[in-house]
Amino acid sequence: MSNSVRTAPRTQLHTASLSRPASAPRTLAVVVASSLLATLLVADTAKAQTGVGATLTPYTGYLVTGNWYDGPIGTSLSTTNAPMVGGQASIPLTKGISLVGNLAYASGDLRIGLLLLGGVNVGTVKTWLYDAGLELGGLPGKKTGIAPFVQVGIGGLANDIKNSLFDVRASNIAYTGGVGLDVGLTESFALRVQAKDWVSRFNSEDAVGFRAEGNLAHNWALTAGVKLTF
Repeated sequence: MSNSVRTAPRTQLHTASLSRPASAPRTLAVVVASSLLATLLVADTAKAQTGVGATLTPYTGYLVTGNWYDGPIGTSLSTTNAPMVGGQASIPLTKGISLVGNLAYASGDLRIGLLLLGGVNVGTVKTWLYDAGLELGGLPGKKTGIAPFVQVGIGGLANDIKNSLFDVRASNIAYTGGVGLDVGLTESFALRVQAKDWVSRFNSEDAVGFRAEGNLAHNWALTAGVKLTF
């Protein structure tokens, strides 16, 4: 995923973005993306091995976002809540502990909140969410039944922001934590429901070239999918 500013009609915005040094979020995003890719490749390789316990979980859900900024007199800047789709891969490390990688996508609107009026949409935001981490619990490979699980990890959110005046990308570090439930129907097929929080702070420097401290926002992904075990 590229964290560079896309072509923008304002020359000064583009120049400022290209001239600043690479940020820590950018470096972390590369590391996390590499870890996610490695997890997906391991899970894919494990398909050919009977009983390995690697899983793939495509899912759909809904992303409930927090405000990027809260301004005076009840104003705010945020994205609207939106449907999302994604996929998760895992490979067991030991009994009850797995390495997991996740990639998801949501598309909403850029919204300015206004007191009494509620708010107005001023653009679109396409968001990529990605992380790598550990899962504790869940159903072991080739088992049926019901089992809860928890996840912790680190990753990022990449926001492609566009309206009539600009087209930019901002990438933010995100710390993730989630809880969920597996319902195993057969040895290789289970239903999975999950609530996952992506805690991040909007990176204005990555988007527009200067830093403006925003909220530490919670972004809840509420999802359901099918867990396929190999």
